[in-house]
Formats: sequence, structure tokens, C-alpha cells
Amino acid sequence: MLRRSRRFPQLFLLQWLAIPVVFILDTIWVASVLGVPVSLVLAGDALVAPIVSFVVTGLWVAYVNKSVRVRNTFTRIGASAQVASAS
Repeated sequence: MLRRSRRFPQLFLLQWLAIPVVFILDTIWVASVLGVPVSLVLAGDALVAPIVSFVVTGLWVAYVNKSVRVRNTFTRIGASAQVASAS
């Protein structure tokens, strides 16, 4: 968090896209280890938390990609970058 990186927004986006992939892989793995159908693993409100997580994280991804504050805090390399962009 203390380093500045131009890759930060890209990595944040990749982590957001990984949420449904990891959820699907986890569901399949749990169902196979326990020997139960996937429908039992996803019974009840099991989908609510991952969907809410995906939506809220999507809002954060949009903020990270559009915010000037985030750009200044995490991606701007230094004063030379500010001077170069100002001219």
C-alpha cells in the first residue's frame, strides 16, 4: 500500500473479476469433497453474499479507475510526473 504503482488499478480490476471465478471453483471443490450435489451447497442464501460482494467491489473498481485522488495517491510516480503532465 505504501508503494506507488501504475498497475494498481489493473490488479484491483483483476481481483474483482476473480471473485466469481473463485466462488465457482470453491463451490465445485466443496461439493466434490463433501460428496453432495452443487444445489445443496448453494441452498438458501448462499448466493447473496457473493453477489453483494461482487457489486460492492465493482463500485470500488469504478471509483479506483475514475478518481483523481486514487490516481494521485497510488499511481503518480512523483513530482517529475506532475511537472511533465502540467506542461
